[in-house]
Amino acid sequence: MPTVVGIRFKDSGKIYYFDPGDLDLKIGEPVIVETVRGLELAKVALERRDVSEDAIVGELKPVVRRAEADDLARMAELQQYHDEALARCAEKVKEHGLPMKLVKAEYSFDGSRLTFYFTADQRVDFRQLVRDLARTFKTRIELRQIGPRDEAKMLGGIGPCGRILCCTSFLPDYARVSIKMAKDQDLPLNPSKISGVCGRLLCCLAYEHEQYLEMRSQLPKRGTWVVTPDGPGEVVGQNVLKQQILVQLASSGMIETYDLPQITLATEQVIALARERAAEGITPARPTKTERGERRMLRDEIDAFAWNDDLSLLEDEEPSVGLTIPVLPPPLESNRDPEQKPAAQPRVRQRNRNDGKEAPAKQAPAKQKQPPAAKAKSPTAPSPAKQPTSESPSASTDAKRRRRRRNTGK
Repeated sequence: MPTVVGIRFKDSGKIYYFDPGDLDLKIGEPVIVETVRGLELAKVALERRDVSEDAIVGELKPVVRRAEADDLARMAELQQYHDEALARCAEKVKEHGLPMKLVKAEYSFDGSRLTFYFTADQRVDFRQLVRDLARTFKTRIELRQIGPRDEAKMLGGIGPCGRILCCTSFLPDYARVSIKMAKDQDLPLNPSKISGVCGRLLCCLAYEHEQYLEMRSQLPKRGTWVVTPDGPGEVVGQNVLKQQILVQLASSGMIETYDLPQITLATEQVIALARERAAEGITPARPTKTERGERRMLRDEIDAFAWNDDLSLLEDEEPSVGLTIPVLPPPLESNRDPEQKPAAQPRVRQRNRNDGKEAPAKQAPAKQKQPPAAKAKSPTAPSPAKQPTSESPSASTDAKRRRRRRNTGK
């Protein structure tokens, strides 16, 4: 099993394992360790111990040496330039017009790398910005995007409880917090009450969540019926920390507060009495029907309603009761002769068959209505004025002869 020591780079940061070698290190002692990014200044968080291979993640780096006074002075000198570097970086960000908010600037132990931490709502293309910063500071530049929790951890502050933020003082990892934890602890679901400085749910909601679940499991749930010293009732509320429940009594409807031992004692007494009666052969009386809500009572009335009388109204025996039958007016009598009715039917059918064409019987009167000018233009058309009269040719000759005889006689 490898021998390691726990190293922490920040006061509230994670603990990493390093190989101590022959050094006998104590907790809180500053050391220089080798990392992927070079030499770094850190502090011992765990003493020398043996751990399993599964506990080591990646390659086990060594502890180079103990930190000296010159190392601490050099690190303090580099920290003096953090504010100046942050201000110059903010100017470059404004020139490029990037939607990012700078949080902190940090130099490495040997001064070969300068890291800027920023927050943004989306991914930012800062490649050109890195080139400008590298020409300005003459060193290696790194930009890291962090979340709101990391921002609060770096900047620090005071929480709603009046104490220093947990993530800044002692909390190494962020706990997974959900809104269900606030509901289990009967906290008001008000964002201003359950949110921290970072704008996220309070990390302290996860501290006592398991204890709340354990204590709540010992109390009867809401909606269950329990036996109290004042009679049976329904549980309508819980007080987890005081181990009390609110019970609405069935007899009076009043809401009373009872401790859990009182409910347990009353239940045991009822069970003991029931066993004594069962041993004596006394059967329990039929429980009376408890009062129900208005909706359920209305539902029972609807289910028990006799629908036979109302359904009989829908039958066809008495239509005047259920349905009104409209009275049609009598048919109108026609003055036409019934014998002429069949004669009109073939004419309608003939019109339908001809698809709107005029019948040949109507063509003759149409010719008589033509104007005289139109008739004069057609030489073949006979004129109605030149048509012979009703007198025959023999009658006209007889009339001429009579006239001649009269003239000769005079």
